[in-house]
This record gives sequence, C-alpha cells and structure tokens, in this order.
Amino acid sequence: MDGIWRRIGKFGLTALVAVSILFSSAGASPPQRHHDLAPEEILAQAALSSSAECERYRARNWLRQKIICDSDLSRYGLRLDDNWRAAPAGQPVIILVHGYNSCPAQNVALMKPICQAQLPCGTFAYPNDHTVQDSAQLLSCELRRFAARYPERRVVLVCHSLGGLVARACVENPLYDPGNVERLIMIAPPTHGSMIAHFAVGTDLWEHWIARTEGGPWRRVRDSIVDGLGEAADDLCPGSEFLGELNARPLHPRVRYTILLGTGAGIEEAQLAWIRDSICDKLARMPGGDRSAERLAAILNDMDELVVGKGDGVVALKRGRLDGVADTLVMPFGHLAVTGEPRDEVLRQVQRAVLERAQ
Repeated sequence: MDGIWRRIGKFGLTALVAVSILFSSAGASPPQRHHDLAPEEILAQAALSSSAECERYRARNWLRQKIICDSDLSRYGLRLDDNWRAAPAGQPVIILVHGYNSCPAQNVALMKPICQAQLPCGTFAYPNDHTVQDSAQLLSCELRRFAARYPERRVVLVCHSLGGLVARACVENPLYDPGNVERLIMIAPPTHGSMIAHFAVGTDLWEHWIARTEGGPWRRVRDSIVDGLGEAADDLCPGSEFLGELNARPLHPRVRYTILLGTGAGIEEAQLAWIRDSICDKLARMPGGDRSAERLAAILNDMDELVVGKGDGVVALKRGRLDGVADTLVMPFGHLAVTGEPRDEVLRQVQRAVLERAQ
C-alpha cells in the first residue's frame, strides 16, 4: 500500500511541476518598513504598499488593496499558552515559528513533548507567502512588545522550514533584533533556498484547492490572497536577493544555533531522471515549449531536494547548512513528516533533540 501512495505522490509532483513551470514568477525585493509599528499596521503596509516601486508586484498589491481587511490580519502574531506565566521567571518561553504554506495548528505534534514537559510555550503565525522580510518585521514587533512587558523572560525560537529564515531575518538584522532571543532551533531550514520554490504555483494549488476540503471557491481564493501572493517563494529561490543579503550577515553572537536536516526524500536519482526526461519531453512538444523545457531541465538537474539521502523532499542538505553552526544534526526524516505525529523512532529522536535544546 505504501508503494502505491509513493507512486501517487510522484505523479502529483509531476502535475505540480507541469503547472508551475508555466506560471512561476520572478523575485523582487520589497520596500523597507518601520520596525516599531503594530502588527496590524505592518501587515497593512505590506498589503497596500505602492506598486510603483516594483512593476512585478502591481497586480498582487492591487488585489490586496481590494480584498484584505483588518479582520484578516488579526489571525497573525504571537500567541502564548494560557499557563505560561506559571513557569519560573528564569525559564525561557519556547515559541514555534511555522513554515511555508503552514500554520501553528499544523505543527502541534512537533511542540507536544515541550508542552508535556510543562515548559512555557507559544506560537507565532504570519502570512506565510508574503515576503520573508515583512514576516521578520512582524516577529520583531511582537517580540519587542513581549520584551517590554516581560524584560526578564528569554525566548527560544523553534522553527520549521521557512520559519527559520523568518527568525534569522529578525534576530540577525540589528534593525529588527528584539534582544531577548537566546536560542534558535531550525528544523529543515532552506538556508540557501529550495529548488521547489520555482514551483510555488503548484504548492499554492495544493494548499488551497487539492489538499483542502472546507470552504467554497471564493473563500479559497480569498485565503490564498490573504496569506500572500508568491513573494515568499520569490525569496526562497536559490540565488535570490533576499537570501544573498541574509547569508551575508554574521550569526548573532549571543544566540545559540541548532540545525536539524533531513535526508528522507522519497525519490531515487534514477526516478528523478525519468521524471525530468518525461516532463521535459512533453513540454518540448508543446508549441513554444522548447525554452520552458530547457529551463525546467536545468532546475531538475539540481533537484537534490527530492533525492533520498540528499534532501528531505523540500530542502537539500547542501542548501540547508549554515556556516558557523556546529550543532547541525542530519537525520533521515521527511520535510512534512517531521511536523506530524511521530510514527517512527526517527521522528521521536527529532522531538527529543528539540526538547533537549529548548529546555
């Protein structure tokens, strides 16, 4: 039965790739924003920013201006568990930062051992497809507000995937650093991007139309606009301007870093080669498809993200490592599986490693 689902997954990936390659967007850098605004103001500025500064964002900003309202933005920000104040003042608050096309609710299992240890916990939610810089500013605003109210409390950030970049963009930028983060635990961070980001249209189709079961067509379209219109995917493409700026900064000298990387991708190199040749051949046969086929072939030739032993299905080992982080663990987990209920010893080991470092 597992073999059947693996084959279905591969055909699903093939479909997403075929759709995405026709509609993928180019990256761009967002305008700077004030770091001391309220969360709603930060998000509103991101939603309504002037399109004159970047022609490629014109349609996206117009859509936000017409559709997004304050109630849409109220779902984002820092949320702490009800009993977090009961913990000793010297104990850090552990905050989960979710990944791309995700939310705190989809990462509950990852935090369960931490909650069971009765450690003070919380979550940070952000529009997961806006620019990473916008999300980092929102995180900075929320952590600074927390630090002003509870100056004795330190913070540990447990981040999955894109959440690791959001956290780094916050603490490593002197303009955004809230000063109260003492540890950064990143699970499967796309430190140098992910080739999967080239197929972001396909992942959005999956999130709002294929995997989702509730809500009518208008609700799904609206939600896809509220959580971003592809800017995060632009930032995640290897070689993006955002990644260049982020990785040019030094690590925060007062933050302890941990990285957990997975090798549990589900495709062998020979299978990936078959997918590449099959899709590229079909694209090349379409009218005007030669250039798209060449571009897709170049991407798939460097798709270690999908290869067993080289990636976790979304992030490649070679693009997840960060120079200067000695506490880097490599384990055979899959990118999405690591956020769910631990069904094998590997996932339990991941949870134990996170708990040991978060305490």
